[in-house]
Amino acid sequence: MNSWDDIRYFLSVSRSGSVRAAATALNVNHSTVLRRVSNLEAQLGTQLFEKLPSGYRLTLAGEEILDLATSMEASSSLLQTRVFARDQNLKGPLRIAMPPSLATDLLMPDLATFSRLHPEIELQISSSYEAVNLTKRQADLAIRLVYDQAALPQHLFGSAVQDVHRSVYISQALQSANQNGNAKVPKWILKEEDGDVPSWASDVAIPADTPPVKVSDLASQLAAVRAGMGMTILPCFVGDMDQSLTRLKGAATHYYGTLWILTHGETRKTARVRLFGDFIKTRISAYKDLLGGSVPIDRLPLG
Repeated sequence: MNSWDDIRYFLSVSRSGSVRAAATALNVNHSTVLRRVSNLEAQLGTQLFEKLPSGYRLTLAGEEILDLATSMEASSSLLQTRVFARDQNLKGPLRIAMPPSLATDLLMPDLATFSRLHPEIELQISSSYEAVNLTKRQADLAIRLVYDQAALPQHLFGSAVQDVHRSVYISQALQSANQNGNAKVPKWILKEEDGDVPSWASDVAIPADTPPVKVSDLASQLAAVRAGMGMTILPCFVGDMDQSLTRLKGAATHYYGTLWILTHGETRKTARVRLFGDFIKTRISAYKDLLGGSVPIDRLPLG
């Protein structure tokens, strides 16, 4: 009875209520999820889900085994973590999670340096704004922008590295046009998830009836401000490094969050996790002024 592998699929369907969502989460096709759940039902001799128009709902039998299945999952994760913690080799996979902007706009050259220095370590870089579960080993180490230290899970180990500030940015061309009196007051470009313009950035005189431009992601936000659609709020390490942008004249910088390096209690004992953690902490610390928005313009790299 290969029950644990099948139970993974059972748990994913029970949590999402959908075979399609479970397939996406597990990175398999729809039919694989159905087959695995059917295998488990056949082994247990009972139906675990009731298929409804709205999705999949646990039967009474499914509800009875849910707690046991969750316990099995936790035990499996702990087993994998403890085995991984004993690995003191400087070779093999190393899964790193971080926000996309941090990977693409700041740390990729440093990750390349680490990879050249340690070619036998297989870097697996997961760039997402979603927080990964280190307990379930979705990553071995996470670099996370933390807005509230009290919200950090107590079972994780980590350290605060550097504060991140942000400011208001506009294209060089649009700012020049405004200063020469050849352009209208720019609109705000806002990411939907960020909500309204924060009070610290709302000093700019924009008519109340001027609608903002709404975008859904950072890439679109950057493209819009580069195209001269208006002004936007960016982390300073993103805005200051973009030679087509400039801070809006008179714009202040404001605290955004703090970068933390986080690991699980067992995983942090692994040699390559410790090695990478020390390396990336040093590299992030070297960007203190850039992250804090205090790099003089003449010290910023060109091109």
